[in-house]
Amino acid sequence: MSPQGITGRLAHTAATRPWLTVSVWVVAIAAAAYAASGLGDALTQDDRIQVATQSDAAAALVAAHEETTADAVGASEATVETVVVASDGERFGSPAFSDALAVLARALDAVDGVEGVAEPSPEAGSVAPDGSSALITAAVTADEDGEVVDAMLTALEEATPAGFDVSVAGEATGEVMFDSLAEEGLVRGEAIGVAVALVILVGVFGALLAAGIPLVVAIAAIVMAVGATAIVGQSFELSFFVVNMITMMGLALGIDYSLVMVQRFREELAAGRDVVDAVTVAAGTANRAVLFSGITVVISLMGLLLVPSTIMRSLGAGAILVAVMAVAASLTLLPAILRLLGHRVNAGRLPGRHPDAEPRAWRAVARTVSARPGAWAVGGLVILGLLAAPATQMRMAFPGLDSLPEDNSLRVAAQTLADEYGLGQGATVIAVDGGADTRAAVEEIASRVSADPAFADATVTYVGDDAIVASTELLDAADPEADAAVARLRDTVVPAALEGTDATAYVGGDQAEAVDFTDVIRDATPWVLLTVLGASCVLLLVAFRSVVVPAMAIALNLLSTAAAFGMLVAVFQWGWGGALLGFPQVDGIAPWIPLFLFAVLFGLSMDYHVFLLSRIKERHDAGAPTREAVAYGLSRTGSLITGAALIMVAVFAGFALGDLAEFSQMGFGLAAAVILDATVVRSILVPALMTLLGQRNWSLPRWLEWLPQVRIEAQPAAASAARADDEREPALV
Repeated sequence: MSPQGITGRLAHTAATRPWLTVSVWVVAIAAAAYAASGLGDALTQDDRIQVATQSDAAAALVAAHEETTADAVGASEATVETVVVASDGERFGSPAFSDALAVLARALDAVDGVEGVAEPSPEAGSVAPDGSSALITAAVTADEDGEVVDAMLTALEEATPAGFDVSVAGEATGEVMFDSLAEEGLVRGEAIGVAVALVILVGVFGALLAAGIPLVVAIAAIVMAVGATAIVGQSFELSFFVVNMITMMGLALGIDYSLVMVQRFREELAAGRDVVDAVTVAAGTANRAVLFSGITVVISLMGLLLVPSTIMRSLGAGAILVAVMAVAASLTLLPAILRLLGHRVNAGRLPGRHPDAEPRAWRAVARTVSARPGAWAVGGLVILGLLAAPATQMRMAFPGLDSLPEDNSLRVAAQTLADEYGLGQGATVIAVDGGADTRAAVEEIASRVSADPAFADATVTYVGDDAIVASTELLDAADPEADAAVARLRDTVVPAALEGTDATAYVGGDQAEAVDFTDVIRDATPWVLLTVLGASCVLLLVAFRSVVVPAMAIALNLLSTAAAFGMLVAVFQWGWGGALLGFPQVDGIAPWIPLFLFAVLFGLSMDYHVFLLSRIKERHDAGAPTREAVAYGLSRTGSLITGAALIMVAVFAGFALGDLAEFSQMGFGLAAAVILDATVVRSILVPALMTLLGQRNWSLPRWLEWLPQVRIEAQPAAASAARADDEREPALV
């Protein structure tokens, strides 16, 4: 048979030369794996904003005087790590406490990369008032791989005497610890996702061998994407979050895309086609939907590239790369694998399962929804509306160290430093350009900062014509008062002090950077929405030649995304069920999460929408009434969509169970939205609304009839006629 469309031609070529196709992919995967070995050098924990902000201006002014102001703002080539030594039974000055401090100091000093160690003394303020803890400081020249910090932590653990607790806080230690938590989350997410995915795939396909094929495609896509990311990372700054993103999206999309193709291939084999024809027809139908879905996913994710932030662009780039690789593997590698397996694809079939059997449960769902479409539509909309309501109370803020597990060393150290030493988790810097000529104003700023309960005592350093006011932040990063404190400095304290002078001040530091990042996200949101919604609307308009289809898709996707936002607020901000699920309760949602979720969820939702609508339109174009076409499409795709959704939920939930609050929010938000989309939206609202609209679903104004004819589900005419004759059923009443 002659292949139809580009997907049919690609599959036909791969199926007629399967060993060559597989060999090319094996070589490509090996090359990608080699490239991926250098990925660590290309990643960073820094989240840079790529537009001018006040915090960047402050950092630039401080950097210009770095050597002179090193003592004031903690800037030096070696970072200072603080080791908190605490004991319940001993007090500073006792022989046991003194011996413990000496042993720990010697252990630190013996580590390569530790440039100097300072033991505690009451005069230096490094002993707690009650003597229960003391601080050892170490100047550490950290390497990019974190080996120096790892060696330091290992040495401390081995040298800690019984009866003492040791925790460490510092920039280098924090980076290593967050890297470790991210890696643990990655491993957990992979393990849970793969295990649950395999079980669900066996249930969907009813055959053991068929269930393993999507995992092969997903792993191939992930390895290829990681290798490509390592190459891209040599020229562009990428966040360390990109690996988690690639793994998460690779498992979800790779399994999703190949699941559709494998099921259609098995249906064609069951209909009597030979293996090559079955591959070609499946690719000319299901893989066309995969290609179109992949395009919509990429377009949705491209919205993230519009945000001038390294973390957002890294997440977008990683997701786009793995989406492209998943589509490429589905269009070429998968047809070759299916050609080699042939009828063995059904090996290990469960008793009573047939590849072409129509799920009775989904046929019953279709009949139930279409019998009372109005009631089901109202019910679905009410559910989503109620779930979306808490989203109106969303507050955006980066989770602080308080969101880490209670026994986490970094959190314990930070809490002790704040409670017993009045030292906070970050620093605020006010850089005054021309401050040396307005010393009275600068001293006024420092006095107001010192009096603010959000900051510790401020220090002032004059460097040339400028002045640097430095202070420690006492509040947790997620505390609403922390943002308010930065706003007070910028809007009230600094302008009032400098009024009538020629000096210009910039408020920077950790919390100020978080505030600026949130503002940048808000400014970019309209452009991301316009790009994603506009491009998706055009694609659906061309594919289905209807103004109703894209309007309904966009409205429902926005509503389901809002419902996911509402659940995110309820669980994390309000704490509803969060403790039961093991999630940390924080005072806000990480600023990048909502826009990220919108872009990713819109792409994933379009996946399901395209798969469902393509089968509905295929049936409708064969002459079936809309009601029957809707029922047919839902019955044929319901199990696939639900299975794919459950797999995605498992993958996302694996990441949600990690110890990093931002990962938990991301994973939970994605999992909640996907399950809502696959159940309430695709299984209830879309069938109900399409049944109500009837023929109006396919309305296209005359002035748009010039649009090109693009078919997602294209079949040879003879095959279409045969399938229509074989599968036609009486319309539902």
